[in-house]
Amino acid sequence: MRERITRKKKRSHRTFLVICEGETERVYIEALKHQYRLPIAIRTKVSGNAINQRLVSQYLKELGLYDKDEYRIFYVYDCDIECIVDKLNKLEGTTILTNPCIELWFLLHLKEHSRACSSESIVKMLSAAHPSWKNYTKGKFSHEQHNQLMSNYQQAIQRADKLEKHANPSSDMPLFIRELDNEKNG
Repeated sequence: MRERITRKKKRSHRTFLVICEGETERVYIEALKHQYRLPIAIRTKVSGNAINQRLVSQYLKELGLYDKDEYRIFYVYDCDIECIVDKLNKLEGTTILTNPCIELWFLLHLKEHSRACSSESIVKMLSAAHPSWKNYTKGKFSHEQHNQLMSNYQQAIQRADKLEKHANPSSDMPLFIRELDNEKNG
């Protein structure tokens, strides 16, 4: 008799559904996805300020995600629009907020920053922080900018951890990075 070949059942990978405010957040999350090379699927969607439970349910349905053990939801948003935080707090998932904007998180890769300021001033500071950021364009990273973001993230986490949660300035992005680290190491 022939021996029966038993195949190991392919382990289903968990999906991180990351709903982003805009293109800049999406591009950054995609860069992290490629950097970490995790056995999880990271799906990004840009929804702007139109985020609500119906839209989240639609995204889950499009991805074929029905079992809550299969997925985690993250919302990556700026705090520069007041009503968005209230909307996000009503939804299932983990909120990753940066106050005033995601560019603060990028700036923390290059230097300390603890003064309250507007999104516009953060972008100006980022552009002045290093020559590679001089011509920064939202939603795009040069090769050098990408390398700085991927290699200096530990310093950015340390700097963000010193800031008061949800104050201006602050970033919850270390929470998302730690989730990726947990998936990688766990």
